[in-house]
Amino acid sequence: MTIRRPSLSVVIPVYNEEAGLPALFSRLYPALDALGLAYEVIFVNDGSRDRSAALLREQFVARPDVTRVILFNANYGQHLAIIARARSRR
Repeated sequence: MTIRRPSLSVVIPVYNEEAGLPALFSRLYPALDALGLAYEVIFVNDGSRDRSAALLREQFVARPDVTRVILFNANYGQHLAIIARARSRR
């Protein structure tokens, strides 16, 4: 199996977004698939206290080829979320 280096990385900070994640998943992945590019989606869960982490885990199981999930144990803010992305990209 050849792993293609992503041409596009999408970073999405997540904090207590349980209600909005299903709609995001249902719109984001088809739009990115339609581009025909190698891509990755990196979700940075910033210490959510709702079910955001569980939903991200489910999405990773559904699309492990393009989904990355970083889980922070506390709320560190968007700045650290972007730094985490830079360290985790393929």
